[in-house]
Amino acid sequence: MTLLLRLLVLVGVTLAGAAAPALAQRPPAPHAPAPLRPELPPEPAKPHRTGELECRNCHEAKHQGVLRMYLGMGGRGTAMIPSHMFQVRVECVACHILPKEAKGAAAIVGQTFRPSEQACLGCHGEKYRGMLARWATTLNQIGETVALKLAAARVVLAGADPKNPKHARAREFVEDADFNARFVSLGKGVHNVFYAADLLKLANGWLDEAFALLGKAPPKIDDALVRGGYCGVLCHEQAGVKQLETVTFAKRKIPHVRHVSEFGAVCTACHSAEVHKAVTATAATCAACHHNPMNDRCESCHRSQSVFYRGQVKTTLAKVEPNVMVDAVGCTGCHDWTQKHSRQAVGQKCVGCHDAAYVSFATEWTAGLDEQATRAAAALKRAEAALSAARRAGRGSPGADLLVKEARDALALVKTARGVHNPSAAEALLEAARLKAEEALAQTGVR
Repeated sequence: MTLLLRLLVLVGVTLAGAAAPALAQRPPAPHAPAPLRPELPPEPAKPHRTGELECRNCHEAKHQGVLRMYLGMGGRGTAMIPSHMFQVRVECVACHILPKEAKGAAAIVGQTFRPSEQACLGCHGEKYRGMLARWATTLNQIGETVALKLAAARVVLAGADPKNPKHARAREFVEDADFNARFVSLGKGVHNVFYAADLLKLANGWLDEAFALLGKAPPKIDDALVRGGYCGVLCHEQAGVKQLETVTFAKRKIPHVRHVSEFGAVCTACHSAEVHKAVTATAATCAACHHNPMNDRCESCHRSQSVFYRGQVKTTLAKVEPNVMVDAVGCTGCHDWTQKHSRQAVGQKCVGCHDAAYVSFATEWTAGLDEQATRAAAALKRAEAALSAARRAGRGSPGADLLVKEARDALALVKTARGVHNPSAAEALLEAARLKAEEALAQTGVR
């Protein structure tokens, strides 16, 4: 019988052809981020005592929680996440190698075995020394964070009005969080450390939702570790995994390490807690942080717009001065990501400092710059066509080549930086682009 079948038999899971009842399906909880797995069936009724020497008369369902933890099932709110060691057929006796009883005593009372770090080193080598202790310590830290928040939630729940229609939902969140916390503690989370951490992360999130429903703020606790920052602490740091400074996502280079060390992001914000290395982030994931109303660090990503706004563009194509508002207005002074972003929405921000006549300014600036950019682009297109015709006719024109390149650069600079961030600089650059394109056209001699 395979390891999987033996373990499933131990936890009471129905096998093909067995007479035990099928697994009961529990509907997904409304707050669960993923469908709940099928619940394990209830323990079978205790059989009629067969005699005083029957061990099961006293020892009932031993190690069921531990086995379920190892299999990655039994908690609430997440899919089945088997331990990586279970997936490669590692049995209990591979880690539990340290005899509990001395040889002489074992002959009388029997023998059980405790886990030993030596088992880790025997398979993984010296770089895994300390890994088991780190797992236990980290899960204990995460568990303490959840326990503090859970205790505070119980106090708030006890003092809340039970007639409040949100009270029942909040109580459900607290109960589910409590279940996961107890399951990780009693099921010994080190048997499946990432499943255990995921269950505690869900519990932490549910408690935050419970506080929100009851109109209270959660206690001020540093919960970055439990929110998903546990991957590096549990494994990568100990195993010496070097994080990539940058990665490519959606065809853009992303400062990978800075997201954690500087921006406060956690691993599971972008990566799956269930599948190693799997990326779950989408454009919406990025926008949820970068375009969050609380984020005022726009310039760390929008650098081209920032230097244009501040007049720090390095170009000889036109004189670029800082925007007149640069010392008084930051990015979020005009950009409000709590609303649908549009020229009209940006215009409404103007009246915070100016009178109502300024509402139309943003639209006028952008419309005027769009028209000027269209004229410059048309002139550039004519110049490029004339230059190509001159080349086909065997007439080179290095001066025209340079002028076309400069016109192209000026136009690209304004389009990338968005001219409205510095209208006077944008007008100067677009005018320079148009004039250079027209000059290039004249030099080719093509009409």
